[in-house]
Amino acid sequence: MQMFMRLSALLGLVAVGWLLWQQGDAPLHALATVGFGIVPVILIHILQVWCSGMAWHAVADTEVHIPARTYVWTRWIREAVGGLLPVAQLGGEVVGGRLLVLSGAKAAEAAGSTTVDLTVEAVTLVLFILMGLGFAVTAGLAHGLIAYTLLGLAVFVPAVCALLVLQRRGLLTLLEGLGAWLKRRWPSLDTEGLRGLHDAIEASYRNPRGLWVGCAWHLAGWLGGVIEIYVMAEVINMPVTLGQALVIESLGQAIRAAAFFVPAGLGVQEGSLVWLAMQLGLSPATGLSLSLIKRVRELALGLPALLAWHWIETGRWPRFTRAGAVAQKP
Repeated sequence: MQMFMRLSALLGLVAVGWLLWQQGDAPLHALATVGFGIVPVILIHILQVWCSGMAWHAVADTEVHIPARTYVWTRWIREAVGGLLPVAQLGGEVVGGRLLVLSGAKAAEAAGSTTVDLTVEAVTLVLFILMGLGFAVTAGLAHGLIAYTLLGLAVFVPAVCALLVLQRRGLLTLLEGLGAWLKRRWPSLDTEGLRGLHDAIEASYRNPRGLWVGCAWHLAGWLGGVIEIYVMAEVINMPVTLGQALVIESLGQAIRAAAFFVPAGLGVQEGSLVWLAMQLGLSPATGLSLSLIKRVRELALGLPALLAWHWIETGRWPRFTRAGAVAQKP
């Protein structure tokens, strides 16, 4: 798996280099002109992270009270790990769950809330994609764009539905079977945590208000990405309409989500934004420029987040250390 991810990252870097070579100086020149224009882009994304953290908090159910701000901070670090480190994007979710445990949650509660949050995020992404597709249809945009989107939804939507059904109906049976098998293999192994995971997921689904609030927050976060694209384009003097920004962001996120196994979406993000820009009648340089600014924003927000994660893991963030110690007491 590690070899596959490294190969994916290498191919992604090659693809980025090829796109830069194809487009010449225009994308790099646009990036050089950003200057302090990156500040509003960063602020908009901070609001997106805040919305995502609030969504996670809404669906979580823990015995120990964990404030909403902890979910926001953890979401910030979770996104940085998935976006900057050479791991599949789901690696950020693993780190996020661990940080919740250090904040006082039980392991099953952290894993359960992360699973439900990912599911709610995927459902709202489908709605967001449909919004972008709906605009493309009403605006009479390229038929190829619509056809490829419908093809992608034909794969993505059943996968989301299967994830929902598995969590609600088949997960307990699966976990019980896995626990029994592990117990036979290693009699001394404690498998109660597997049952606890199912109970934690069920606790979240028994709170419909939390699920609706989580959906609302996630959808607000996705829509914030539309504003981000619009502002980016204005900053580099390659303006787009809000409708075009909606299509670029919604379908671009869909393609990156489908390629979750590619570390940081290298090459996938760049190629998808170039293709989408061309489908919308924009120059390929516009799409590539937008992707490069996204990368700069990822670094500006992600590097401090990785530093914060390092501080937590080395015990230099006392609040996390104290919370984790309290949670481990009987």
